[in-house]
Amino acid sequence: MRLFRFRVRDHEMALVGRAWRRTRTPVLRASVVLLVTLLLYGVWPYATLWQLHLAVMHEDQAALAVLVDLDAVREEIARRLNKERESLIGELSDPFIEWLETGLRQSGPGVLQSQVTLDWVRDQLIAATAPGFGFLSALSYCFFDSVRGFVVRMDRGDGTPVTLRLHLDGRGWRVSAVYY
Repeated sequence: MRLFRFRVRDHEMALVGRAWRRTRTPVLRASVVLLVTLLLYGVWPYATLWQLHLAVMHEDQAALAVLVDLDAVREEIARRLNKERESLIGELSDPFIEWLETGLRQSGPGVLQSQVTLDWVRDQLIAATAPGFGFLSALSYCFFDSVRGFVVRMDRGDGTPVTLRLHLDGRGWRVSAVYY
C-alpha cells in the first residue's frame, strides 16, 4: 500500500515537473526580453549624449538639428520667464539672466526666436568643453528625472553649470531645454 502511495506521488510530482517546465520557458523568455528592453532603454539617452557630443565636436549642424528640439528649448525658456506658468528649468544663473535682458533690449519680445538657435545651443555645449575632449569630459551629473525625462549637468570653466534636459518623443531622445 505504501509503495503504491509513493508511486502516485512520484507520478504527481512528474506531472507537476512537466507543467512547470512548460510554463517556465515562456516566463523565462518574457523575463529576458523585459530585462534586455530595460537595459536598452537605460542606455538610450547616454547613446544620444554621445551622438550630441559627436555632432558638436564635428560641427555637424544636420545631426545637431535632429538631436535638438529648438521649439521646445524656446518654449521652456518662455515658460521660465512667465511666472504664472510651470517650467522644468530650475534656478537660472546671473549670466543667463543678463543674456536674456540684453537680448530683450536689443531684439524685443522676439528674443527667443532670434537668440536661441542651434549655434547658441552648440555654444553652450562648447562652453563646457575641455580642449580636445568635448563636453562629455565636463559631465557632473546625468540620469533620468522621469520616465521620459533625462537631466544632464556639465561644469563650465567659470563655475556655472550648463544643464540640458532631454525628453523622449516620437523621434527619440532630444534636447528640450538648455540653461545655465
